[in-house]
Amino acid sequence: MTRFLAPALALVLAGFLAACATPGYDYTARAAPNFPEALNYTDVSAGRFDGPAGDIAGREFDALIRSTELEGRPWFVVLSADQPQGVYEGGVAVTSYRGEIRLETERRCAEYDGPFDCEREKIVEMECTKEIVDVQVTASLIDLAARRTVFTSAQGGTTEREDCYDVAEYPYTNQSTGTIGSTIFETYGNYEAPYGMIADAVPAAVAQFRFDIAPYMATFRAEIVTKPLVGEEAGDARFAAAVSATKRGEFIGACAQWVELAEAYPNAPGIQHNAGACAEARGDLATAHSQYAHAAELAKQIPLLKDKDAKPIFNALTRVNQGRYENTLIDRAKDTGGS
Repeated sequence: MTRFLAPALALVLAGFLAACATPGYDYTARAAPNFPEALNYTDVSAGRFDGPAGDIAGREFDALIRSTELEGRPWFVVLSADQPQGVYEGGVAVTSYRGEIRLETERRCAEYDGPFDCEREKIVEMECTKEIVDVQVTASLIDLAARRTVFTSAQGGTTEREDCYDVAEYPYTNQSTGTIGSTIFETYGNYEAPYGMIADAVPAAVAQFRFDIAPYMATFRAEIVTKPLVGEEAGDARFAAAVSATKRGEFIGACAQWVELAEAYPNAPGIQHNAGACAEARGDLATAHSQYAHAAELAKQIPLLKDKDAKPIFNALTRVNQGRYENTLIDRAKDTGGS
């Protein structure tokens, strides 16, 4: 299962690097689903889901299909309610039902001298029991014409329920409060899991199929080279200035500097790459690909170049190749019925 990059025609700059991350330009772009073959099925419906709370899973999946959008437009288009391209069906299973038991103490007022005026405090000891139910929802896309399974995916969901009961109380004498001793962990039979808790866990699991069944918007980063790789880059103070501007999140100023430097130094791999990163963040993948490819060829000619210094260059070339390919797949799906 592979997730691909697929930028839109017009990308919105979403922010810049975090202080601890590799410097670069973050942008929002279309991403293909985890199962790219789902792009071929834009007329789908939700079918039967077996197991406990399977009816809830079916309703949630139907709602997911109806609400799925890409760039503000519905992705799925129902051409025939009676004969869709495919149907999502599957089941619900409880994978774990467990408990945690602990003792806790807290301060409470034992006697009031007046409203909001506590005359005497006490310590109350409580036994708290937390129940935890984990479920797994499995969904398969079935091609109705060919009567075959296109792909199968599974997502998990969890719900918790906690109850505390008073078991003892004693005078407050400035003692600390909180958990007493160790937590006891227990495992119960999956078949004993309360139906209500199963039902509560299912919607969160179904929601995660959004990234399996259709393209979505995601944030990506076009990383820059921060260390000069050749003499021209080391000798021009504008290189370090543009790197600093990138770290400060000054996209416009930094990219204007990279474009100017790229014109002045056509054989400087770091500069050519960084200008390509600006093009990628603008959504111009053709220009980005050209500059990344040029930077990669130049980098290969540098003797003893460290892998870590050249890593952004070669990673970027792979990224935009995948992005252009996936963008074509998404557009083709749109033309044949989706979105």
